[in-house]
Amino acid sequence: MARNLTGILTDLRKQFALLARQKEQAERERDDMRKEAERLKGELEDCRRERDMARMEVDFLAVSHRLADDPNHLIQARRRLQRLIAKIDRCVSLLKDDADIC
Repeated sequence: MARNLTGILTDLRKQFALLARQKEQAERERDDMRKEAERLKGELEDCRRERDMARMEVDFLAVSHRLADDPNHLIQARRRLQRLIAKIDRCVSLLKDDADIC
């Protein structure tokens, strides 16, 4: 009977060691997945920024085409639009400075 208990204890120790290794492996995998999730979140933010920039470019081009009455005036219309946007940006900046808005 003592031999049987020794065998049972040995089996339990082996199972415990196996479970401990599996737990460590699962924790490593969890940590790797968290890192991957963070990387993917950053990549998603980059993609969103690129998408937003592309949308702004589309809007800019659409307005440029509306301002130009023919293709020859398209470049002039784009430049005019860029100057107007720059003026608006300066005005907004001045308003923020005057109102101490950040």
